[in-house]
Amino acid sequence: MTAPLAVSPRRQTSDVDAMIADLRSCEHPHDVEVCGMLLHILPGVLSPRLSHAPDALISKWHIQSGATVLDLGCGSGVLGLAALRAGAERLVALDINPQAVLTTKTNIERLGYSDHAEVRLSDIYSALQPKEKFDLILFAAPYWNRKAKDDLERSCFDEGHSAMASALGGAHNWLKADGLMYVVFSDQGDIGRVVNVIDDSKLRVRNMHIFRPSIEGGHIRIIWELTVR
Repeated sequence: MTAPLAVSPRRQTSDVDAMIADLRSCEHPHDVEVCGMLLHILPGVLSPRLSHAPDALISKWHIQSGATVLDLGCGSGVLGLAALRAGAERLVALDINPQAVLTTKTNIERLGYSDHAEVRLSDIYSALQPKEKFDLILFAAPYWNRKAKDDLERSCFDEGHSAMASALGGAHNWLKADGLMYVVFSDQGDIGRVVNVIDDSKLRVRNMHIFRPSIEGGHIRIIWELTVR
């Protein structure tokens, strides 16, 4: 088990380049507390020390007891682990970043969820098996339509919103008939384009929530609840 480090204070920023520069400067792991969970973050992984998208989604979701959950683009594992704490029974976490996979695996073990959760290296849904189905898919999408140069930037940049299109376009294959996909996005991204992607998918909007910033100049988060048509 990884020994706890000094807990890093959380702060908010709406400057993505400054956030990435901050994360690149972190050459050593750090710990951060989110929703009562002490998470261990490895270098090269988007940290909830700076990202408050998980807080927005957690404030709006409803997790049914016993739910099976897919955390798509898990990063530190914060969303999937928070879902387990809220009553979910089973978690599969996916990420294309090997450092994120290792970070989430570490946090699963540290928080005592090894019997209820697993993490896989995956390009969107590529690591799933054909018969796997989930009650919930959680997706904290990258906001900015920019080319990513490495795995860290993939957590923020999605050129042409292609990852969003793949995530939404394939979600119906992995959701149960009455399942729900939560997507959190930002007004710093192209909301209109995402709405078009939803319209082109086999999903429909059941509900939409607005999470307003708590800092001056902060960005607004949009949370969509999507079901299979």
